Amino acid sequence: MAHRLSSPNRRGCAALVCIAFGLATIPTLLSGCGGSNGAAEKNTGAVAVVRAESDPLPNIIFIMIDTLRADRLHSYGYSRQLTATMDKIAAEGVAFDRCIAVAPWTLPSIASIITGYNPCVHKAASFRQISAMDAGRTAVVPVLDDSFVTLAEELQQLGYQTAGFCANKFIKPEYGMAQGFDVFDTGFAANTVQGKHINEAALKWITESRDASRPMFLYLHYMDVHGPYDAAPRFLDPLLAEVEANPNKQPMPEELFQRINLYLRKPPANASDPQRWNRLSRFRDYWVARYDAGVWEMDYYLSQLVGKLEELGVWDDALVVLTSDHGEALGEHGLWDHGYSQFQTDIHVPLVLRWKNHLPAGQRVKATASQLGLGPTLLELLGVQPSMEVQGLSLLGHIRGDGDIETTAVVSADKISGKQFAVVRDNYKLMLIPRPPQKQPDGSLSPPQVSSWLFDLDADPIEAFDLASTYPEKVRELADVVKAHIYECRVVKPELKPQTRTIGEQEIQKLEALGYTGQADGGDKPPEQSP
Repeated sequence: MAHRLSSPNRRGCAALVCIAFGLATIPTLLSGCGGSNGAAEKNTGAVAVVRAESDPLPNIIFIMIDTLRADRLHSYGYSRQLTATMDKIAAEGVAFDRCIAVAPWTLPSIASIITGYNPCVHKAASFRQISAMDAGRTAVVPVLDDSFVTLAEELQQLGYQTAGFCANKFIKPEYGMAQGFDVFDTGFAANTVQGKHINEAALKWITESRDASRPMFLYLHYMDVHGPYDAAPRFLDPLLAEVEANPNKQPMPEELFQRINLYLRKPPANASDPQRWNRLSRFRDYWVARYDAGVWEMDYYLSQLVGKLEELGVWDDALVVLTSDHGEALGEHGLWDHGYSQFQTDIHVPLVLRWKNHLPAGQRVKATASQLGLGPTLLELLGVQPSMEVQGLSLLGHIRGDGDIETTAVVSADKISGKQFAVVRDNYKLMLIPRPPQKQPDGSLSPPQVSSWLFDLDADPIEAFDLASTYPEKVRELADVVKAHIYECRVVKPELKPQTRTIGEQEIQKLEALGYTGQADGGDKPPEQSP
């Protein structure tokens, strides 16, 4: 079982919360400290079999589908049937119905998955440094410190041959993200790279360079779903035709259209009917269809990968992980893209674990689960202890239906200020968003505020009804979790300083193409948000 860092002394929590939000005082919603874990639903008959020490280590295939919302899988309830391959993997393994990403954008999310630490500890999390590029300041990017033992390093120490193939410009050696990999290929990294290129590179390595006498850890990071939503016409055209034929499609206000980031707000690169942009781009259904086409395309390339891995004899007995780093807003709550909020559109991601004869096929885990525990989960399944203490907790208790498990997930590291927080515990979710002081008519500044929204995700999955005033005790309970989180951020690895590196114009342009600089996304100005 993974080590859990010992609980810090909670004295001084309130002051630390004030520091974290950049406020002199915090409203009474943040009174008190502590908080208890929620209970998990029992999963009767569930079995998770940890590898015996005498058994061979399995191949591990880690499939990271960038920007994939959980609610886009048919097996997670979506009406469109675009994900036959993903659904089949889910049917063969354990699917976590409420898996919560650690952060709503790539760099801090992946850094947390591979280290087991929260963004405030590993510090590869600052979007402000990236957005500052367009303001003429030093072009620097955050880097994951090499003092962390990553999942790949843990597996390497066990004898795994480790290989990564990644199309995301952030998940590169230059950002400290390749620690522990024997091979880490990012030569094709771009947000418009189709999954077939990842497949080709991975399969070439398996057939030509892999040492078959050693277990394999294969990390595959796909970008088909990520903006600018340029799926191939074979996937895009049927969905856009469906939108065009729908007499009930609703036009969206021009203000909502103008909020779409510039790198997204353009016709698809491979449009078979360029005039569709003029006819449909003011309908939200059009943008949903373009996003969905990427999901469909991704599933197709995943089916191609699985077929080849089956032919090579490395799929059937492999321990498979299928997940995403974050979701995507598609106009809900007046938002687009990702990273600007902690609504479920941005942080609710699929998570499937599949390992024949070790994990129960077709099981659904209802309890809230944090991606922070993904690394510890894999190590526990292998029957080994992590080499260093981490903040993430193994999720095997969720599968077994253990009564005393962590059902709380904390989300942080938004792109705007890094000071938004969300807490999901069981069916309740609290969002805390700092509001800066406002200039008053007399020239003075208003006191800073913290907006708090509470949602019941079971009754209100689209987060339309704020219950904060109805259940103030629940707000206080979940706010306590934020305070404890912030305090732990201060006492875990306090000696670690943020690591950065300076980058050149060419790399800035590549990040801009991903929507990761101020020019492309509107800089640090927070979009308006509302339930």
